[in-house]
Amino acid sequence: DVLRDGHWKTNYDLSLQLYSSYAEAQYCNGHFHEVGRIAGIVIKQATMFDNKLRVYATLIKSLAGRNMQQDSIKLGISVLTELGVECPPPPLPKDVVKREIMEVKVKLEKTTDAEFLNYREMTDTKMIAAMKFLQILIAPSFFLTNQQYFPIIVTQMIQLMLLHGTCKESCVAIAGL
Repeated sequence: DVLRDGHWKTNYDLSLQLYSSYAEAQYCNGHFHEVGRIAGIVIKQATMFDNKLRVYATLIKSLAGRNMQQDSIKLGISVLTELGVECPPPPLPKDVVKREIMEVKVKLEKTTDAEFLNYREMTDTKMIAAMKFLQILIAPSFFLTNQQYFPIIVTQMIQLMLLHGTCKESCVAIAGL
């Protein structure tokens, strides 16, 4: 640690940015254990939940990179819950999942192209963050052996889009149907 003692108190914003950037760099370099160590420091030192989101995203991707998809998804669902988005825990009965997917598809099919193109933009920052985390969870949920989370995540994304508007991550959800 090259920073002075007490740097989190005297230079909070700088410390948060440096540590979060360092975790991302370590993720890109495949040093997943270091990501976990740095993420732990940020999670402990951050004074607000929103300040932890960047490092949580990096940690979730790092866990998936270590082939720990279940842990990645568990952490992602925990973050989503904190953001106010409840994802039902799998395994859901297949008929329930199919029914939810069909309900979403019917809602989308009833929407004309013009209505869809003019759909409002998502402005709620918590919901935008939730959509980003759901998008991050798509890959690990897809590569789990039984893919039980994948339809839940995609359906949740579509439901958020229909309730709160579209964002950059909406296209991933639509493609996932």
